[in-house]
Amino acid sequence: MTRGTKKSGKNLSSPPRCEKLLMKVNSLQEELHSKSEQLRILSEVVRTANSLLDPDAVITFVMERIQHLVDGQAWSLLLMDEETKELFFKAALGEKSEQLNEIRMKWGEGVAGRVAETAQPMIIDDVTKCSFFNPDVDAITKFKTRNILAVPLKARGKVIGVFEIINKNGKNNPSFSEKDLETVSLFLEPAAIALENAMLFQKTKELTLIDDLTHLYNTRYLYQSLKIEISRAKRYNYPLAVVFLDLDGFKAVNDTYGHLIGSSTLKIIAKILKNGIRNVDIASRYGGDEFTLILPNTDGEGAKIVSDRLRKNIENYPYEKELGVKFKLSASFGIAVFPDNGDKEEILIQKADKAMYKVKETTKNAVSLSD
Repeated sequence: MTRGTKKSGKNLSSPPRCEKLLMKVNSLQEELHSKSEQLRILSEVVRTANSLLDPDAVITFVMERIQHLVDGQAWSLLLMDEETKELFFKAALGEKSEQLNEIRMKWGEGVAGRVAETAQPMIIDDVTKCSFFNPDVDAITKFKTRNILAVPLKARGKVIGVFEIINKNGKNNPSFSEKDLETVSLFLEPAAIALENAMLFQKTKELTLIDDLTHLYNTRYLYQSLKIEISRAKRYNYPLAVVFLDLDGFKAVNDTYGHLIGSSTLKIIAKILKNGIRNVDIASRYGGDEFTLILPNTDGEGAKIVSDRLRKNIENYPYEKELGVKFKLSASFGIAVFPDNGDKEEILIQKADKAMYKVKETTKNAVSLSD
């Protein structure tokens, strides 16, 4: 009887042991599958991201992949502006992401700024208890941040940005774990290097297409882009204007005040041009004190309106206040339009230049449309 009782007890205890063993096996299988998926994505990142030479393409690729590694409510990538030492949102996914484009944060400000400053990752379990959490972003986006995982983007020992995941998804308001941090950090290390490589490649490419003094495009880029814009205008059947302008009185500025003032004046002109055109328009320095504009989907009358506005801005700019010397400066403008004045880049530039010289040789400080 006693033996039977013991035997019965032994049989009763076996199922729980089996269940625990089975649970452990299942847990290990899930962990193995998770690690395998991480390694697969990591391998894909290393292979693909390093083959991309466009920073935007690298960022898009990274943002698409990282969502599958750590589940959250929103993901964002901030990059460092080297000139202003500010972080700006380069890419964002999730709720309210479209409202982040204009937001900038100073070095050391908020969670992202602190991560950039310390070059150390952070997990903020409850932002209401975080002394350096900046609620201004939530106020602008109408988004409710609970917790944050933030990791610095480091390439060759230098912080180039910060990656954030906001609000871990799951039951009962879960927090990010050290495992999440390890996963994201492992993923971002090769991604940051690939991004920096693409940024360096783009910068090197731009140096061959950018004028050193004014930071406008140079003539090489002018002819390349004009050829593309003419092709696009043909395809979509819309007009395209080319504007050629030459400064009136610039030689006198150079002769009177020297080349340093002259160079500063050309930089101001470049600023006036960039601020006075659309994002789709292209401003170039043709050479010396000559500049060109490409205005897609713009006819002759539209180009005259733009040119006359720029002419007035150049004439009325407070040069003395900025440069400390007094002089008068104006500009002569010539316009050629596709398809009325030609369908080749060389012809359009030549006719715009010819129209400009008609103004230069007569009244100056005016706008002329090519015949």
